[in-house]
Amino acid sequence: MCVLVAACSEAPKPTGPKFRGRVLLLTGDPSQGAALAELTQAGDGYNLSTLTAGVKEAAASPDQTRLLYATKDEISVRDLAGGSVTSLVKGESACLAWAPEGSHFSYQQRSGNSTKLYVADVTGKAKLVLDDPNGTTSCAHWIAKDRLVLDRFVGLSSKKGAEPLKPNTSTVVTTGETAKLKDTSRKWSIESVCAKSNEGFVRSADQGRLLIAKNTDRFESLDPAPAPCTECEFIGYAAQSCAPFFIEQPTSTTTELFFLNPTNWQKQRPTSITWIFADAKFLINSSARLMVAGDAPDKLLLIDTESGAVTPFFQNAKASGIVLVSPIPIVWIEK
Repeated sequence: MCVLVAACSEAPKPTGPKFRGRVLLLTGDPSQGAALAELTQAGDGYNLSTLTAGVKEAAASPDQTRLLYATKDEISVRDLAGGSVTSLVKGESACLAWAPEGSHFSYQQRSGNSTKLYVADVTGKAKLVLDDPNGTTSCAHWIAKDRLVLDRFVGLSSKKGAEPLKPNTSTVVTTGETAKLKDTSRKWSIESVCAKSNEGFVRSADQGRLLIAKNTDRFESLDPAPAPCTECEFIGYAAQSCAPFFIEQPTSTTTELFFLNPTNWQKQRPTSITWIFADAKFLINSSARLMVAGDAPDKLLLIDTESGAVTPFFQNAKASGIVLVSPIPIVWIEK
C-alpha cells in the first residue's frame, strides 16, 4: 500500500534483478524549470514525489553523495543522505560540472554578450577563470582535477579580447592561484571522461567519429584510437566504475545495448532490446545489471542489461496521478 506519498503506481512484474534504492530525476522542461523528483519503492510499486521545482539542470558528485542543481536564481547543493540543501552561488547559471575528485565544480554565467566560466568549491567560494567576450555557449569538460577544456568558438572568425580568435578553437584551462589558458586547434570534442581515470571518448571534429582517448588530461597531445563501433551512442558509465555503455539502433524496432571492456575495448554482453528510444537519458547501476532510462515524451523505464527486458515503472502514469514529462534520471542512490 502507498501511504503519505505524492503519487504511487500499480506494481510492474519484472522477472530479473530487482530495483533497489532511489533515483533523483528531472521531469518537465528544464528551460522553463523542471521538477526535481525522487523515485522510491512503495510495497510492490513505486512512488514519485517532488523535492523542489524550477530546476534548470542538475549534476551528481562523482561519489554520489551530493547533488548540484541550478534554478533561475541560484546554484544549490543537496546532501543526498540527509536531504539538507545549501545555497552556494547567486544568479542564473548553466553547465554545472563536478571536478573528478568532487571537491569543486565549474559553471557558466552570461553577462551581456560575454560568457564567464567559474570554478567554485563546495562552500560556494568561486573564482573567475575565463571571461569570453565571444559568448561561448558550449559547456566545459573536466579532463583532470585542475584542467578543463571547452570549444570556445566554432564558425567564422571572432575576437579574443583585442586579438582575433581563430575559428574552431578549443581552450584548455588550468586552474590554480592564477588560471592559465591555452588555445589549440579544435581536433576533438569531449564525449565523456571517466571520473576514476584519465580515459574517455572524444569525437573527431571533421567526421564526428567516436574515438578512444587515453590520458585525456594531456588534451593538447591526444592521439585517440578508433572505437569498435561507428554508429553507436555513449549512454553512460556503470556507477562507480569506468565500464562504458553504448546503444545502437540498427532497425526500426530494436536497440542493441553493449558495454566495452575498459582494458581491451572489446564489446561485451551485447543485448537486443525491443524498444526504440526517442531522446533517452540513462543511469546504470554498480552491478551493471540494471538501467533506469527516461525517454521522451513520458516514459520512465527499468531495463535488464542482460535479458533486454524493459519494464515501465508506471504502467499507467496518468491513471496513477503521475506526471512525467521528458524525464531525465540524474543519480541512483542504491543503498
